[in-house]
Amino acid sequence: MQKRLLAFLLLLTGPAHAACLDQVKADLRTSWPDNKTINIVAYGHSVPAGYFDAPEVHTREAYPRLLADGLADLYPHAVINVITSAVGGENSLKGLARFDREGLGHMPRVVLIDYGLNDRLIARESSRASLIAMTRKAKAAGACVILLTPNPDLGGDLPSYNSTLAQEAALIRAVAKEERVSLADSAAAFAAQKAPTKTFMSVHGHPNAAGHRLIFQQLIRLFRE
Repeated sequence: MQKRLLAFLLLLTGPAHAACLDQVKADLRTSWPDNKTINIVAYGHSVPAGYFDAPEVHTREAYPRLLADGLADLYPHAVINVITSAVGGENSLKGLARFDREGLGHMPRVVLIDYGLNDRLIARESSRASLIAMTRKAKAAGACVILLTPNPDLGGDLPSYNSTLAQEAALIRAVAKEERVSLADSAAAFAAQKAPTKTFMSVHGHPNAAGHRLIFQQLIRLFRE
């Protein structure tokens, strides 16, 4: 009875983030002929899509490509696909609507979810509910989840926004803790820099190459630990 109860609870909550990524890292270390393809989906809005000064898209300098290259260096025997499934202007509520098809449809081992920047436009309750729904769907599909806090916005928080970047960052940190998934704290990484924020930004809320590298550094450390 106790074993069945434990199995049921794990189905609901999924494994703790460290144990989940530990298994992925073990598989990344496995060599041919026993290795398997590892799919990682970068899911979200214009930032993972690679928009700099729109309509310019800098895929090769965006953090999903940097992550693919960084993982290839860390795990030279692994077959790794980092798949970007991101829509400029999208928030998590809209992202949830396509998540089964365009997120989990790639059969990922890891899903990165990045919506904090645009979720200021929707109610915080909707943002929280959408993030939790995607997180639980991913865990039920056997994928590890990494939530990302937002990068800065040079334009600041407009009066029309429903929340601030700081509030969204706090919400995402709380969801990561409650759902026991990994966190890439981009907001904290940008805040810790001594250089002016504009040094890392191309325009408004879009990071430049240096900004994307900051986000990448928060992600790659999760695969090193």
